[in-house]
Amino acid sequence: MKIIGSKEVNTGRQTEYDYLKGMFMPFIFLIHAYQATGSEQGPFVSVIYIFATMSGAAIYIFVAGFGTAYDSSSSPAVLCRRGIRLIVYQYLTNILYVLALLVPYPFVKNALNAEGTETFRVMTWVYIQFINIFFITGVIYLILALLKKIGLPLIGYLIAGVVTSVAAPAVYGTQVDVPGLGYVVTLLIGEAPFVSFTPLYFLPYALIGVAAGRIYRKITDKTAFYKRMIPVSVFVILIWWISVYVRLRYPTEDLGYITDLASFSQMMDYAYSCPDLWHVIASLAHIMLFAGMIFICGRDREPGIIRSQFLYYSRHITGYYAVHLAVYLVAFGLHSYMGFEPPAVWILTLISMITTEIIIRSVDLTTGGNVKMK
Repeated sequence: MKIIGSKEVNTGRQTEYDYLKGMFMPFIFLIHAYQATGSEQGPFVSVIYIFATMSGAAIYIFVAGFGTAYDSSSSPAVLCRRGIRLIVYQYLTNILYVLALLVPYPFVKNALNAEGTETFRVMTWVYIQFINIFFITGVIYLILALLKKIGLPLIGYLIAGVVTSVAAPAVYGTQVDVPGLGYVVTLLIGEAPFVSFTPLYFLPYALIGVAAGRIYRKITDKTAFYKRMIPVSVFVILIWWISVYVRLRYPTEDLGYITDLASFSQMMDYAYSCPDLWHVIASLAHIMLFAGMIFICGRDREPGIIRSQFLYYSRHITGYYAVHLAVYLVAFGLHSYMGFEPPAVWILTLISMITTEIIIRSVDLTTGGNVKMK
């Protein structure tokens, strides 16, 4: 029997991707605890972050594209509304983040040193214009709405994903000297302190995700499918990390010598935010490996407490993402806008996880579970 047939038979929910999204949330809590508070990562967290750069936002963008092939309501009009809603959500959360920075200020202003005062000023300016996962996903939904409207075939999404990956580095940071338009271009393809990710670089994950979703619908035997895909993914992953080692061992002129873990982490951070085609392929291999392992290891198991929590994270991922950053920014302000020592960051991570959990669960109970923040 063919693993991929001609008819759509695999039309149920692909829960391995729900688990994958949810399982990454604890890593987001930990990594953002350092990033949002300007705290220095120790070796252990740096290693976690280096490996997390091979999935991270790529998971959510890939699943966003993947989900359009399974969501019966994802018409061009619905995708368009979803995209606009997420873009608006970005700027609403920006207001939340600025308030989180402002609220502690009256209590610590007399104790601020020059560094803390400048950090407060800069971060407030950054978060007013902050561009992150909500904005890029919103823009990507608008693009997917257009492509669905014109009826782009499966192969077209794959080709578009490859072309976009190749083109992205060539046009990244292009300046447009037209008032207003130049700023919009910066948000889409540019480079600025307030731009965490750009839609330009992450669009390939969504495009390939759409194609993957359409292929998945025709899978007749998922166990056999993953047993074939996992070795391929492992092979690509091994080649990726070997290539990374070679770059470190024999650097090019522009890369220079990576002499410590912090420099290595910075290099991977840039590659994560601005992935080229090879990085996209390697990231997708990591995602496919994780999804395959989750499916094979859990296909005959009922969700326990931990697995149920992962599913809950996935179902309310947008809410968790928005709220946990605000908690960190309040704590950062109360600490005079200065970074924390590693033990304090771990404690802060736990506090944020508990606080965010209480807030999200309370909202869910208040709305009767009708608000699915995904």
